[in-house]
Amino acid sequence: MTYIATIEGISEEHRVEVIPVGDDKFRVIINGNQELLLDVRRHGCCVYSVLKDGQSYELDVDGGGDGEYSVLVGGEHFHINIMDEMKKKLLSILGEAAGVATGEVTTAMPGMVVRVLVQEGEKVEKDQPLVILEAMKMENEFKAPCDGVVKSVKVKEGETVEANAVLVVIEPAG
Repeated sequence: MTYIATIEGISEEHRVEVIPVGDDKFRVIINGNQELLLDVRRHGCCVYSVLKDGQSYELDVDGGGDGEYSVLVGGEHFHINIMDEMKKKLLSILGEAAGVATGEVTTAMPGMVVRVLVQEGEKVEKDQPLVILEAMKMENEFKAPCDGVVKSVKVKEGETVEANAVLVVIEPAG
């Protein structure tokens, strides 16, 4: 799967390809020329141990549903935005309002639905958590793109979903 990652305070985007190569192991290619082999283990809710070139790093990762992550590693704090490459291209064509206009809440990566926090017919507010999805050993919270009413919930807890799957559809408040 290929992603576009940006780090707050750094204007350039990075193209990141993540390829699973075994249990807890990933081959990561950055901008087509830097290759890393990572062993990633999850410890608790948001803490990950990453082994790279024989060196261990502990990451505390927070956030997710909207692609925004807060990462603490080695005493340094980073705000990172990660978006599926195809979704990025689509948004550049349709404009940022695409998700709000359709009311569709989608996932950029495959994963397993951990919790569904809303039901059909329920009123929601912009940025209200809707679904928690585990992807690449991280829990990601997906939020409402706008105020409205849940038109349909397309997933169930424990279900595995593919990249770009629609999780919830919101009928925007008029």
